[in-house]
Parts: sequence; structure tokens; C-alpha cells
Amino acid sequence: MANKNLSALKRVRQAEKRRLRNQDYKTRIKTCVKKVESAVASKD
Repeated sequence: MANKNLSALKRVRQAEKRRLRNQDYKTRIKTCVKKVESAVASKD
């Protein structure tokens, strides 16, 4: 039972790291998209 508990805790830690990493990537992509859209709009 202890092994399952340890692996479950590891999965929680991994999921949290992935969530933070994905959040960072999403934020960066949104910023880049906004910059591109504003650059395209200003060229018109």
C-alpha cells in the first residue's frame, strides 16, 4: 500500500510541475499572438 501512496504523491508533484510549465507556455503563446495581430493590424 505504501508504494501506491508514494507513486500517487509523485504523480501529484509531476502534475503540478506540468501545470505550471503549460501555464507558462500558454501565456507566452498568447503574448506572441497578440503582438503578431497588432503588428498585422498596424500594417493595414
